[in-house]
This record gives sequence, structure tokens and C-alpha cells, in this order.
Amino acid sequence: MRKLLLGVAAAAVAFVGAAQAAETVDGPRVHWNYALWGKPRAVTTALENMAKWLPEKTGGKFTLQLHWGTLSPAKSIPDGLKLGAFQGGSYCAPYYPAKFPAFTGLDLPFLPIANLDQLRAVTDAYMTDPVLVKEAKKWNTRYHMASLLPLYEVVGKGTPPKHLEDWKGMRIRALGAQGSAMAKLGAVPTSVPAPEVYVSLDRGLIDAAAFAYYAHDSYRTWELGNWFTSGLALGSIHCGSLWNIDAYNSLPKQYQALLSEFDNEPEGYPAQIAALNAAEGAMPAKFIERGLTEVKINPEERAQFVEAAGKPVWAEWVAKMNETGYDGQRLMNLILELAEKSKNL
Repeated sequence: MRKLLLGVAAAAVAFVGAAQAAETVDGPRVHWNYALWGKPRAVTTALENMAKWLPEKTGGKFTLQLHWGTLSPAKSIPDGLKLGAFQGGSYCAPYYPAKFPAFTGLDLPFLPIANLDQLRAVTDAYMTDPVLVKEAKKWNTRYHMASLLPLYEVVGKGTPPKHLEDWKGMRIRALGAQGSAMAKLGAVPTSVPAPEVYVSLDRGLIDAAAFAYYAHDSYRTWELGNWFTSGLALGSIHCGSLWNIDAYNSLPKQYQALLSEFDNEPEGYPAQIAALNAAEGAMPAKFIERGLTEVKINPEERAQFVEAAGKPVWAEWVAKMNETGYDGQRLMNLILELAEKSKNL
């Protein structure tokens, strides 16, 4: 009996070993360097997972090393990718609107996007459009996946805004197209760098700031503010990952397939979305516990923001794209169509 059990155990081990071996993707040794900035955080979850997942899937033969601000400043990453200084890198479209003008369509304020699953669907589909593919190719890059920055809400001090006219004259930290939208409401937008927001609020230089909830928590705006919005969904900032085309094309087909496969693996988008939802979901209750008043904006009220501050900025973006040589209205329509198709996600 003992020999029989040992034989069964050995067979089981052999079976598991064979299964693991079958799952390993064979290929040459490849090492890629990836440029990004900051520190590990919820929004870098998928990248951190990929750096572990690739060598696990290839028996250590395909490795990806993340470099946190040591390879390139954030605003120079596209230049480094174009030169082939590294194989992959993160980007945020508002950092270089002249380099990726069509990318900025996903930065527009008050788009009909309600959650990260919908944002993922819209972004991935938009980035496959020939205009976007060509724009990325100008920098010798190809799009991989989105970072999915959560929709921005506002924390402020003073009297909570209950109506559109209450935003008039408010000095608010809001960047790019989001700032343009707030200006349509009569607010005074500023582009205060994130690390300086706390001091600016403290000194009275600004009255409010727009961030994703997790960033409000990180930069501790809640310590100085006395109200926060929910349901405003001012917009997201379009950030993501790019590969150097030459490096990607030099990969064997099985490694290219792995990169595509990763997005839908549990470690990819699902883990990214779960981490961000967890970070965001806990914040409103914490803000209330800390004494902040919640300014709830219902769908009907948000529709007023769309009309007064969203659509005018969309029209300006369309005109700017037309000046760039693109069909701005087609790109705008594409974003809205993709949002409509994915609204039930």
C-alpha cells in the first residue's frame, strides 16, 4: 500500500510539473526597461504585476524592469521611447498635447463615462482608431493599455456650492480641459502642481482642488477643506503605457501574444480596476467622518454641468483638432459613440 501511495504521489507531482512546463512560454532571453515616475501606488498595480507575471510565464526569460523616475523625467518619456533609450514607458496626454493632440480627447471634461470599466472600454477602443495609431507611431510607439485614472471630484473650503452659479469666482486647481470647463462656470482655474496644492489651500491662494479621491487623500486636502463633491465626475486624465515599436517588433510572436494576453489576466486590468475602486470607494465615508460636507450632484444636475461647461469645451477641442489637420468632429463623435455603447458596463 505504501508503495502504491508513493507511486500515486510521484505521478501527481510529475503531472503538476508537466502542466506547469506546458504553461511556460519558451523563447529567447529578453530584458526590457520601463520608464515611469512617482512611487508604487494603486494606479501602477498592473505594471507592477506585469513585471512579475512575464518572467513567471517565460521561466525567467522575458523580464521587465520598472524604473521609477531614474530613466527619464515624466515629460520626456515619449522622446526616450522614440530614440529607443528604453523599451516601454508611461505617459499622460496633458503633459505633451502637442505631441499627442488626439490622445487628449479622453481628457475632455464631463464626458458620459461613469466608471473604470466603461473608461477602459472607451479608451482601448478609441486608441485602435487609425488616427490614434498613426499619432503614436510618430513617436515610434504603440499603445498597450490605459492607466485608468479615476474620475475627478472637488474638495474645497468655504460655503459648499449648491448651484452652478456658486462656482463663479472660485479659485480652483483644475488642469487643462478640466480647467477650461470650470472657467465656463466663472471659476478661476489654476495649474498648481499637485505637491503644492496643500500649501496653496492653506495660504488661501486657491479655494478648491480637483483630484481623484485617492489623490485628495494622499495630498491631504481634506485637512483644509470642509466640503467635497460626489457625482460631479469632472473627468479623467488620459494616461497609459506605450511600447517602442522596434522593440515590440523584434519580439518573437509568442512574447507579443503574452503582452496582449496580460491585459485580461487577473493580474492585468481586473487587478488595476479592483485596486483603484478599493482606493476610491473608501474615501467618501472617510471624508464625512473627518467632518466634510458631501455635495451630492444628481444626474439631472450633472447634465447642467455638461451643457454649461462640457459641450463648449468639446466644441473648442474639435476646432483645435481641425486646425491640427484631423477631423475633430469625427473623433468627438467616436468618443461619444464608444461611451454610449459601453454605458452599461
